[in-house]
Amino acid sequence: MTDSRGSSDPGSDAPVPRSRSSAEQSEQGGGVGRAAGLTTLSAVVPGAGLLGTSRRRLGLVILGLAALALVAIAAYALTNGLTTTALQTAADTGRLRTIAVVLVLGTLVWVAAIALTALAAAPRRPSRGQRAALSAVTAVLCLAVTAPAVFGVRYISAHVDAVDKVFEAGGGTVGGGGSSGATPTSVVGDDPDDPWKDLPRVNVLLLGSDAAEAREGTRTDTMIVASIDTRTGDSVLFSVPRNLQNVPLPRDNPLHEVYGPVYDCGDQCLMNSIWTEAELTAQEHPEWYADDPNPGQTATREVLSGILGIPIHHTVIVNMRGFADLVDAMGGVLVNVQERIPIGGSTYTDANGTLQLDPTSDYEWLEPGPQRLDGPQALAYSRSRVTTDDFSRMRRQRCMVAAVVDQVNPMTMLQRYPQIIGAVGDNVLTDLPQEDLDEWAGLVLQVQDGTMRSLPFTGANIDTVDPNYSQIRARVYEALNPAPELPADEPSEAPTASDDAAQTTAPPAPDTPTTTEEPSDELEDVGAVCD
Repeated sequence: MTDSRGSSDPGSDAPVPRSRSSAEQSEQGGGVGRAAGLTTLSAVVPGAGLLGTSRRRLGLVILGLAALALVAIAAYALTNGLTTTALQTAADTGRLRTIAVVLVLGTLVWVAAIALTALAAAPRRPSRGQRAALSAVTAVLCLAVTAPAVFGVRYISAHVDAVDKVFEAGGGTVGGGGSSGATPTSVVGDDPDDPWKDLPRVNVLLLGSDAAEAREGTRTDTMIVASIDTRTGDSVLFSVPRNLQNVPLPRDNPLHEVYGPVYDCGDQCLMNSIWTEAELTAQEHPEWYADDPNPGQTATREVLSGILGIPIHHTVIVNMRGFADLVDAMGGVLVNVQERIPIGGSTYTDANGTLQLDPTSDYEWLEPGPQRLDGPQALAYSRSRVTTDDFSRMRRQRCMVAAVVDQVNPMTMLQRYPQIIGAVGDNVLTDLPQEDLDEWAGLVLQVQDGTMRSLPFTGANIDTVDPNYSQIRARVYEALNPAPELPADEPSEAPTASDDAAQTTAPPAPDTPTTTEEPSDELEDVGAVCD
């Protein structure tokens, strides 16, 4: 029944007035908008969106944990410095593994808070379209939160795997820690806040190794000793030729028992044969190497130390065949090519014993000029000597070392880090103590800001067949202890680079043959050699 005022029975099936239906739809739309806003808030600040729902207490707990973690991280970083904190974290694989676990768990809690906010804030009777829209927003927000964590875990995993390989203890070519004579940086001095206090210079041997299947043993064709001023980061690169003969053997090295004080058997006894010679001797007389798991590395380091007259504290070995992978991972390296170099192709030795390029083989030319080299090109540029000689190759290798050090920057590392660290892990070994990696990383930053000079020993400044080792040591001493510059108005009486070291405390050089030809390989800035 309908009364005179047109009212209807509440239980009747009369249609709902249009004005009322619109109001409900508007209210539901506002509910969905509010739910989306709170869900977004939980994605921006973990748990913050739950404060506007019935799960307010849970939101306070999640928000409090997130704030506590952020404050703790910020306080630690500010106390130790951002750079120090980053380096210490990168050096500590145990800490990195813990961070990875915390990152995964924290992300799961964050995603759960986003999803729970969407459920708690959703209107009671949303339409199908509104439900789909809210679900899509929630899914996108969960992905946005998860993606950085996935990348972070990937970076951490790649870094930890590479560090474990590079600093592999015991079983690696180099050996870890003290197994090959390396002293941890942290125990050199008495001041833990300044590990370099009692070590003004640190000397690192860089070896380019090629142990190809077609060759007998390991040939260290690239031998560079980097001497670094630990205060300024200024460094000097000393290149030693692979074909150096009559090298001195330390009295306490087992090779001294075989050859005496000099490694001499003609042109078959070259500096780059020391590694293999020590390994063969260790096979014949294992009792001589009972405490040395890496006789080849030890002998190479000790002989080079005697040649240059400076202690060598650590060794870094790079697999030259994997060097191309490292350059490719960096996105190439910019180098000023100074001479035409063949890429690829086959070689042969002619009747005069000279290496020649087979003109029928498949090769191409790397033309002179500034250009960005990919991995295979950089490797060929560093190793080729078919159209040049060993000494030209040594110059190019020093240029490549300087170019790689100079062009490693934070943006490149971040963008290509998994590829770069993977290439390092597969192709680099070192006896640098892993626990001191943060100190060394900081020193590398100083090296990038410091000067880098080069002093090669080539046929232009020494006799590789019958070297004058006293003169070599004197030149090294002068390079590391330059005479102070006199005021411009006073005449300089400082000894020149070609003089003997009688003006210094280094051992004086005996009679040295003079030459009228001006040496082309002198101590100079690496940039002057490469540009």
